[in-house]
Amino acid sequence: MLLRTLLLLVLLPYAVLAQTTQERIREFRHANERAILQEFVTLLSIPNVASDTENIRKNAALIVEMMKQRGLSPRLLEGSNPTTPPAVYAEWKVPGAQRTILVYAHYDGQPTDPKQWTGTLPWQPVFRSGAIEDNGQIISLPATGALNPRYRIYARSASDDKAGVMAILTAFSALKDKGIPLTSNVKFFFEGEEEAGSPNLGDIIDKHKELLEAEVWIICDGPVHQSGVKQVVFGARGDTNVDVTVYAAKRPLHSGHYGNWSPNPANLLARLLASMKDNEGRVTIEGWYADVEPLGDAERRAIAGAPQYDEELKKQTRCYEANPHFPARET
Repeated sequence: MLLRTLLLLVLLPYAVLAQTTQERIREFRHANERAILQEFVTLLSIPNVASDTENIRKNAALIVEMMKQRGLSPRLLEGSNPTTPPAVYAEWKVPGAQRTILVYAHYDGQPTDPKQWTGTLPWQPVFRSGAIEDNGQIISLPATGALNPRYRIYARSASDDKAGVMAILTAFSALKDKGIPLTSNVKFFFEGEEEAGSPNLGDIIDKHKELLEAEVWIICDGPVHQSGVKQVVFGARGDTNVDVTVYAAKRPLHSGHYGNWSPNPANLLARLLASMKDNEGRVTIEGWYADVEPLGDAERRAIAGAPQYDEELKKQTRCYEANPHFPARET
């Protein structure tokens, strides 16, 4: 999905995209699928927890080599802290291009407990005949012939988000190999500590602000839409973290002696959290929506045209069976 989306965004003008172009790209994939998978397996085999400085830099070094093999001139963008995982950067300039697109993915992954893996280890990639939930079995790829699209590869970050790195670089390889001209300059930016909260990303961007200028960033990281339909989503959803301190008695109090006399911190927190949203899911904190731009006609049409999946989510989560009055959707 990522490969196809990237190709649509960076190749010929949208009005002249032809089926023949897609066929040429598909030919490249079929002709190179084993080499693509082998390169991916090599990348997946390196542990990639951001705090593992030695291995995270091995990941960055391998991605640098992967980019060089594609004719790019990559470099590492370092932060102020020498232990910060570097970002891997490269660019491809197109004569006469009027815009620049930056494509982003991250090469680090979440920490993992090998005991929670089903019969395999996190950084030892294996192929299965299908998804585990569909009883997919560990297999060896056949020596010849086309590969079954039902095959799955299991390893840490096989999707989130080394798949993004691999899709971006494979898309670029396909375009070059098939001689398909680009209309935009392309910058590549692969981060190494997204799963740790990107604490040094701002520093890296500030240090290299002019280098990273672009009309748009394409973020190749995120889950497949619940409907399974391929999408390009405009805007990235973020989050804000806060620490809340609740004050009560200076020592634990036995409820049999102090019940209802001294404030219970757990109860205070529950009431505080409950007060932040109403029963329809709308945030009640004063000023929360002050800088939110109201939805316009274009946004409403996009929402109306998006895949409808509420009923499917009800089946998947079953939260409505436990509470039929659960709000239908947050606004």
